[in-house]
Amino acid sequence: MKCSRISARAQHGLGLLGFLLVLTAVGILGMVALKALPSYMEYFSIQSTVNRIAHDSMLQSDADIRAAFDRQMHVDMIKTVQGSDLNVVGGVVAVRYQKTIPLTDTISLLIDFDATSKASQ
Repeated sequence: MKCSRISARAQHGLGLLGFLLVLTAVGILGMVALKALPSYMEYFSIQSTVNRIAHDSMLQSDADIRAAFDRQMHVDMIKTVQGSDLNVVGGVVAVRYQKTIPLTDTISLLIDFDATSKASQ
């Protein structure tokens, strides 16, 4: 009998309160991730478009680059930035922007994005 009491005391686990705290933390992180995911998907699309346009040898002027971005933004469902927001300097195309994501009525998430073309190799 003594052996079973000792092993019962030695066993420690996650209590109900601890489980609820972990579940709440996971739920909050999941909500933030699900709300931020579309913004990150759009950022990766912008990054890909900026790289593709910067390395297109047919585009010579800044106006050509901006017009090509405007055409591509309709295809890639880009709604946050436009061709006029692009910075074109020395063959490098870049755009910086912020996205505010409402989480609740009083709490928002602000993310700074910086999409810059990679140097050609």
